[in-house]
Amino acid sequence: MPRRRPFDASTAQSAPPDLLTVAETAAVLRCGLTFVYESIHRYRATGDADEIPGLKVGRSLRVPRVGLERYIGAPITWPIVDHPIVDHPNVDHEPDTTDPVDTSTPSPRPTARHPRRATRRPATPRHFED
Repeated sequence: MPRRRPFDASTAQSAPPDLLTVAETAAVLRCGLTFVYESIHRYRATGDADEIPGLKVGRSLRVPRVGLERYIGAPITWPIVDHPIVDHPNVDHEPDTTDPVDTSTPSPRPTARHPRRATRRPATPRHFED
């Protein structure tokens, strides 16, 4: 699987791209990925103007910048900052050295969610009674 290129703020574009990803669209709208996916699917099924316009590019969904600006009624500000999806720890951006993880003490094992039954079932089912 190819690695993502690290985010470099010095080369960030000043204008938004013509086609935005679902994550970028969610960050612009400050909503969740599920809402964006569902809205795009509703738009593709019905063509409703009250949904986020989206199109398929290969196997990916993309949102045209012009359609998104029409949807929200205002131009998009770029780059996107201070959003949980953009600032997610699993997304490769600049390395965060402010909060190192303490690995000296192991974390406790999680407890079982479902305790075992107090009574056991019979090992062999009794189909016929004598």
